[in-house]
Order: sequence, then structure tokens, then C-alpha cells
Amino acid sequence: MKKTRKKYTLGFKILTASMSIHSRKVLEVARELNISVDTLQHWKKLYKDGKFASKKPPASDFDKKELIKMHRQIKELQTECTILKKAQNIFSKNGG
Repeated sequence: MKKTRKKYTLGFKILTASMSIHSRKVLEVARELNISVDTLQHWKKLYKDGKFASKKPPASDFDKKELIKMHRQIKELQTECTILKKAQNIFSKNGG
């Protein structure tokens, strides 16, 4: 008979590690949540070391293209803003 491995969410891991650090003993939390003590101690170590982080999927080509497009638009808008500020200064000096 093959054992299936349980998968836990990042939020669950962080919550249980936090519980074992801040409020209760590792053994109590592990028993209550039906987790092995070794697993909980591992999560606790990762939590203390600040190594729990959500893994983001790599950006798709569409996202990269969209990002490049937005950077171009930002540069254009910054250029327009600079031109408008210069024009405002010229007109305010000439009395408008």
C-alpha cells in the first residue's frame, strides 16, 4: 500500500509554526493538528529563519511584453510632464 504525502498550504505552515513558538509546545500543537513533530520543528526553524516565502510563478511572455509597454508609456508621460512644466514656466514669466 502506497502512502500519499499530505500537502499543506503556506498559510497553514506559518500559522502552526507561529503557534508552536508563541503560545504552546511543539508536541501539543503537533498532536492537536495531527502533524509529525519533526515536520512542525522543521517549519518552526524555517519560520524563525524567515525562509517562508510564497513562490511566485515566473512571469509569462505576455506579462513581460505588457511590462515593457508600460515602461514606454511611463517614459512618454514623464517627457510630456517635463515639456508642460517648461511651458508653464515660460508663460508665467511672460505674464501669461
